[in-house]
Amino acid sequence: MTISRQGLEQIAIVLAAGILVFGLLALRERRRGDDWRNQGIAAGILAALATVALVLGYTVAPNIATPAVPFTARFAQDPTPDTSETRLAGKALYQARCVVCHGPAGRGDGPAAFTLLPHPVNLQTHVPLHAPGEIEYWISEGVPGTGMPPWKTQLSDTERWQLVRYLQALAAGTAP
Repeated sequence: MTISRQGLEQIAIVLAAGILVFGLLALRERRRGDDWRNQGIAAGILAALATVALVLGYTVAPNIATPAVPFTARFAQDPTPDTSETRLAGKALYQARCVVCHGPAGRGDGPAAFTLLPHPVNLQTHVPLHAPGEIEYWISEGVPGTGMPPWKTQLSDTERWQLVRYLQALAAGTAP
């Protein structure tokens, strides 16, 4: 299991919601003249946990060896239609370009996989963990320090997004 800044940011957001709820409860109890300390303590504990999550997210997580992706790539939208034709086009590209390293099922067990260090990732588990724009970015730019080459000069924008559609279907078990 790897830890990411995005995951820690999401944890901090959930904790912030808890801080708000318990803080409002404590304020309500105090105005009523009731004992408000339990809600206040809960809000303080959640605030401390949120702070820890954010500190880890911005100090430790960026130092974990994961390929850097621009923040905006996370929000890039796939312009290709989610159709069987798109996935079939992506499958043809995958079989022509990717299967040698990632293997026919995308498990990182292609014929060339064992000659590469680090070994190619298992796309069945890796793809669902990332936004489509992040996957397209790695296909386009490659992944430094690995055998993953940049495909932006060999594949068009449409072809790279077709690959993303196919990889999503492959990971979901609905590939053509």
